[in-house]
Amino acid sequence: MHSPTLLVVLAILLGVMALIQFAAWYFGRRFPAQLFWTGSYLAAFLSAINLLTRSYQPELSVVVGAQLTLFLTAYLMLMGLRSYMGLKAWPISRALGIIAALAINAAYFTSISPNPAWRAALSTLVTSILFCLCFLTITKGSVHQYPARYIFAIPCLAHTIFVFLRFIHFVRQSDPGMTLTQGTDLPPFLILEPIICLVVMAFATLMLISESITSELRTLAEIDPLTNAFNRRSFLTLFDKAISSTTRRETPLAVMLIDLDHFKQTNDSFGHRAGDEVLCHFVKIATACLRNEDVLGRIGGEEFAAFLPDTDIADAYNIAERLRSRIAAQPCASSLGPIPITISIGITQCQPGEALENTLHRADAAMYRAKEMGRNRIEAKLASEIA
Repeated sequence: MHSPTLLVVLAILLGVMALIQFAAWYFGRRFPAQLFWTGSYLAAFLSAINLLTRSYQPELSVVVGAQLTLFLTAYLMLMGLRSYMGLKAWPISRALGIIAALAINAAYFTSISPNPAWRAALSTLVTSILFCLCFLTITKGSVHQYPARYIFAIPCLAHTIFVFLRFIHFVRQSDPGMTLTQGTDLPPFLILEPIICLVVMAFATLMLISESITSELRTLAEIDPLTNAFNRRSFLTLFDKAISSTTRRETPLAVMLIDLDHFKQTNDSFGHRAGDEVLCHFVKIATACLRNEDVLGRIGGEEFAAFLPDTDIADAYNIAERLRSRIAAQPCASSLGPIPITISIGITQCQPGEALENTLHRADAAMYRAKEMGRNRIEAKLASEIA
């Protein structure tokens, strides 16, 4: 297989992938990581061009160009992944320090003490370490929840191993070997491996962006944007699944409906911004009071609901009382000053095979009874009672 032909194919592919990354960023402007990835593939493209023109350049120029472009390919790939994962980019001084070390290494083992093996060893070691860090950076979270991360990680790990084996080869090589400017063909596998891995990584980066957008859309569809509690639709879906699970496992399931007392009066007196702060304040306290397995949702303006798995009516009452007392004891520290809050809670227990609507209707009746009896209290309604 003719290596110049492979280099031409590699250069074309890398150039196209750099353009795709830039176009994806330019038309979306949402993911700064794509600018890093654009730079990474542009550096890889320049590396291929450098190798294609190596017969027409001085040896030192080819070596420095090869080492710097390979470093920037790996470094910018890593910075893109750090940006995607919400991590800070490394300080530019760190990159400049590595670039200086590579340039000195290239100059020393090319002009002062010629030794292509040791010259290439440092470069491949740095590249291997950077791609290893890429692998460690992206492999976070469940593979079922973030499959694109692990699709990226596979070629990243393969490239890490391949480059590290090259490093071992260079360290053990006793013959300095041919210079890069002598025009000999490169071994085809040295070109085929980057083609395969970098192309797969390019598609994987686009999958990462798609996965992130899908996750954001799912969050928008499931989460109330103001309070970060589940919205009505997602809460009812989860509640319905909890009822089915409870029926199957024959375990208790309690539910509470919560209404913020005199919330309209709060809005009228302090304004809607303060009302929003009160809602967020309530959710913050409620989240702290409820257990990890309990699920809280906003099902109306100032009305919330929570279901409590493996909880009978007595335990649910204790949890509700803890929530009620903390809310009453901790006014909302709004921008307009402290705003006192109280809540009325209705609780009930699901019955095996009971329809979701019946359970919620019973809890709703208990909540309104709490409001009719003076608010800032808890009322329970059992299935045996007439709604």
